[in-house]
Amino acid sequence: MSQLCWGCMQENNGEQICPHCGFDRTSEQSAPFMPLGSTLQESKYIVGKKLDNNAEGAKYIGYSNMMNSPVIIHEFMPAGICGRAKGKKDVVVRSGFEDQYEKLNESFLNYYRAIARLRDLSAIGPIFDIFSENGVSYTVEEYYDSIPFDEYIERRGGNIDWNTARPLFMPLLSSLGSLHASHIGHYAISPENLVVTASGKLRLTGFSINEIHYTGGFFEPELMPGCAAVEQYTEGGKLDESTDVYGFTATLFYALTGRLPENSNERKSDGKLPIPTSVFKRLPPHVVTALAGGLQVQQSKRIATFEELSTQLSSAPAVKAIRNEANRNAIQGEAESSYVSKKKDGISGSVWAILSVLLCMLILIVAGIFWINSNPEVFRNILQPAEEVSEEVEESSNADPNMISVPNLVGQKYDEVMAKQGTGTEYTIIKANEETFSNKYEEGVIVSQSPEEGVSADKGVTIVVTVSKGLTERELPVISGQSVETAVKSLGDQGFIATGNYVASDTVEEGKVIGYENYNAGDKAPYGSKITINISTGPENS
Repeated sequence: MSQLCWGCMQENNGEQICPHCGFDRTSEQSAPFMPLGSTLQESKYIVGKKLDNNAEGAKYIGYSNMMNSPVIIHEFMPAGICGRAKGKKDVVVRSGFEDQYEKLNESFLNYYRAIARLRDLSAIGPIFDIFSENGVSYTVEEYYDSIPFDEYIERRGGNIDWNTARPLFMPLLSSLGSLHASHIGHYAISPENLVVTASGKLRLTGFSINEIHYTGGFFEPELMPGCAAVEQYTEGGKLDESTDVYGFTATLFYALTGRLPENSNERKSDGKLPIPTSVFKRLPPHVVTALAGGLQVQQSKRIATFEELSTQLSSAPAVKAIRNEANRNAIQGEAESSYVSKKKDGISGSVWAILSVLLCMLILIVAGIFWINSNPEVFRNILQPAEEVSEEVEESSNADPNMISVPNLVGQKYDEVMAKQGTGTEYTIIKANEETFSNKYEEGVIVSQSPEEGVSADKGVTIVVTVSKGLTERELPVISGQSVETAVKSLGDQGFIATGNYVASDTVEEGKVIGYENYNAGDKAPYGSKITINISTGPENS
């Protein structure tokens, strides 16, 4: 076999610079990482260059001489506890940290053994081997061609639509549900821990022991910006399935919008989820509802499980209608197939059934005619009410108790609408990221909503509203003779930015506002304009 490149584990005929990846064979791997070309398990595996490292340890590209293929070798070497001299394979545990290391190493082995048992999950790379050597522990995982997820999104123009995202993310969601059913959490789901394989499938990477994903443990926590749930920032916070629901939903939000949500610990005081107007208008309402539910800051209000999240992401009315129609067809088909035709005196059972129905109908018609002729007034009195009752019953039977008609919020003040919204409300309201100027609605009033009024939607639907910033042009208030602070506040309340120009005045006392430099009180100027005010420095001679 030709010599392997330690950068990509492909044959390169012993060349110093690999023609496949450009790796220089004379390079050295700095301590505390394993030397290039090291072997493990009696030459079963060859260690190449380091691919990544964190507080838990390091990952290397490797080569399996048994499988004759590249692999990923994951070395457990917790930062601050272990060290390795340059050029050596053996790891040394710092004096006084032996007990801490043993606990963490046991946690590492138990965690990855549990993951290895779930090797059939489509969104998770299988683990082939787990062993201890050189004073530490290792896993050997599948190596596959892939690109980082954020690169994939960048290639797609910065975001993807729901029809593209759904087949990508739903298998991952299913795998995460299976992980948590086995009591395994990831707690670092984010764009940087996802890759897209050559076959176009999402794979979850970045598994690490739980101890590095929460505040208050031995390690400085490694939290994913925009994707870490608020409980991960809180010392003593409880991590559970809803923690990974938050990370998954934040990553889906990134895929659909091209940006991550604000950090959860910065959203504590304002739990609203700002969604760009251009995005929410093209998202199905049930997807917006799922995003809002999965990204709730408070853990108790968040979607708790991947099963519930999957239900919400699949609860479009059209999907329900198709499912219900399929159920009706299945029931009808079952009833038809269970009917067995029988013959009586050479006539098929189906013919006998038809003749029986016709005979019954004839008897009923004759009886009905006789009764009507005998009671004409009664018949006329009950005919119209009977029709009305029939219509009411029909309407009632067609109503779906799990659906609502979306109310009209346009024209109402946003703050008042939010104040009225209680915990039992059949819908949730969130505010679009961008506000808009409006010559029809004053500042703070809702100018549009999605979904629109009257649309039939699932109970719990999220209604995204756009709020008015008020008129494009505002009237300049009277400021002459006011203090600088008062004038600046008056302008700021109208959406203007005040700048000062100091001018001598014989009539206005020092420190007071003379007036505007280029405007008069009552003039109009565009919202956000810089307005220069003249401030008196007192009489010129003084």
